[in-house]
Amino acid sequence: MKLIGITASLRNLRRGGGSKSLIDELCSISSREHLTEYIKNQANLSISTFIRSGRGTSLSFDEIYANLKKDDKRAGLSNSEVLLAAALWKAKSCNIDIEHICLSEIIGETSKRPTIRDSFLEIINSADGILISGPVYFGDRGSLAHSLIQLLRQENKYVKDKFVAGISVGAKRNGGQETTLIYQMVDFLNVGMLAVGNDAETTAQYGGTGHAGDVGTICSDNYGIDTSLGTGNRIAQAIILKSFSDRFRLKDKPRIGIIVLQDLKDTAKRLIHENILSTSLSEKADFRLFYFADEKVNRCLACDVCPCEVGNDDVYRCVIKKEDLFSKYHNDLVDLDALLIGGYSPEHFYDYRSIYQIFIERTRYIRRSNYIYSNLLVAPIIFKDIRSREYLEIRIITSMIRHHTIMYKPIIFDIQDGTVVNNDSTINDLNHFIDLTKRYVPGRIYYNYKYLQSVKYNPVGYTLSSAKDFEQDNVKKRNMSLDNRKQHFEQLFKSRVAEYNEF
Repeated sequence: MKLIGITASLRNLRRGGGSKSLIDELCSISSREHLTEYIKNQANLSISTFIRSGRGTSLSFDEIYANLKKDDKRAGLSNSEVLLAAALWKAKSCNIDIEHICLSEIIGETSKRPTIRDSFLEIINSADGILISGPVYFGDRGSLAHSLIQLLRQENKYVKDKFVAGISVGAKRNGGQETTLIYQMVDFLNVGMLAVGNDAETTAQYGGTGHAGDVGTICSDNYGIDTSLGTGNRIAQAIILKSFSDRFRLKDKPRIGIIVLQDLKDTAKRLIHENILSTSLSEKADFRLFYFADEKVNRCLACDVCPCEVGNDDVYRCVIKKEDLFSKYHNDLVDLDALLIGGYSPEHFYDYRSIYQIFIERTRYIRRSNYIYSNLLVAPIIFKDIRSREYLEIRIITSMIRHHTIMYKPIIFDIQDGTVVNNDSTINDLNHFIDLTKRYVPGRIYYNYKYLQSVKYNPVGYTLSSAKDFEQDNVKKRNMSLDNRKQHFEQLFKSRVAEYNEF
C-alpha cells in the first residue's frame, strides 16, 4: 500500500535527495508531540534558508528565488510541505508506505525532459493514491497543480481508480482554501480518480485547509495541521479498505440506490427506466429507485443537538416527526452499497420540481449519526439539457463528500430534444461504477466491521452537542449503537462476502 505526497509550490525546499530525507525523517517520528516539535523546527529552518537567500535585504523576490534554487543547503519545509509532511506522517502511522515528490522538479517554469515525466508517471502508477498540497491563487489551485491535472488528463491511465485527496494553504483563514480543494477535486474526479476529504476525527469536509502567508508561519495554525493530519488518515483508510477489497468478493449483486430529487415532465424517471432499469445493467446490480421529486419532505430545523437521540442506524432519529420521505424510507436509504443521486437539470425551469436542497439539508441527521454513509461509493447522476446552466453535479460532490464517502466522477446523460446524445459513453461510466461498487463493497463491509471506531461524528462548533455527547448515559448509548453497527456489518460479512479463494 503506497501513498505519493506531492507538493505543488514553487517555494518547495525539499527536492531530489531532500525528498528522500524528508521521508526518512517522518519515519523516525514516533508521536504527535514529536511531530509538532519537528514541524516547528522545520518552519524555523525555512525562515533561515530564505534569509540566507536574501530575505530582509534590498533584493527583489525574483533574485531571492533564484538564490534559493541555487542553494544546495536548502533546509526546512515550506508552508505547503509542512502540512503535507503532517498528512504523510499520519498515513505512515497507518502502515502505508509514503513517498514525496517536488512537483516543480517535474513541471517547472521550463519544459522538462520526457524521461523525467515518464519516470514520474511510473511512480504515480505504482501507488494507490496521491495527496497533493499547494497554495491558493485567486481561490483556486496554483499553476503547478493545474499543470499536473493537464498532464493527467492526457495520461489518465496512470491514475484511473486511484484515490486522491488535497491540502491547500491560503494567506487568510478564509482565503479560498475550500474552493481550491473543490475545484481540484472535481477535476481529479473527471480524470478517473476517486476522491476523499479529511476524516471524521476532524471535520469530514474537503481536505486540509492551512492558514499561512509569510514563510514559516504555518506551524502556528493548529486547525490547518489537524485537518491535514485528518486528510492523511482519511486517504490511508481508503487505501486500507481497497486492500481488503482485493482479498474478498461479493456473493450477491451490489445494492445501488438511485435517488431522483428533481425532474420536469418525468424526464429523469423515463430515461432511468429506458437507459438503466430496462437494460442489461439491471442484471449486474440490484438497483433501488427512489423517485423523490414528488415526495413530501420537511425542512431541516438545524438543531443544536442532532440527531435528537442516540440509537441504532435502522431507527429514524430526526427531531422532525411529521411524516415525510425520511420517516417513510429511512431504513431503505441506509441499506445501500452505493448511491447515485441527482435528477434532471433542464434549460428552462417552468413546471420544474426540485426538493434537492431540502433533501440534502435533512441528511444532516444521517451524517451526524456517526456517518452512516461512511465509505459509501457515491456519484452524481444527472440528466442534463445540453444548454442547461445548472451545475448540480458540483453541488452534489461538495455535499456528499461531507458524509465521509468516496466520490466517483459525475455520470451525466446529455440531452437534446428529449433524447440522450452520449448514451454509449455514459453507460460505460455507469458500468464502471457498478464494477467498482461490486469490488469495493466487500472491503467496506469488512472495514466497517473491524474499524468502526474511526467514524465517530465530532460536533465541531456545537457546544451543546459536544456537552451532550459526554453525558454518561449518551456515551453508553453511543458505544452500544456503534457495537450494534459493528454486529450488523459482521452479519453482512458472513452472509454476503467470501474469501477470494472460496470462488
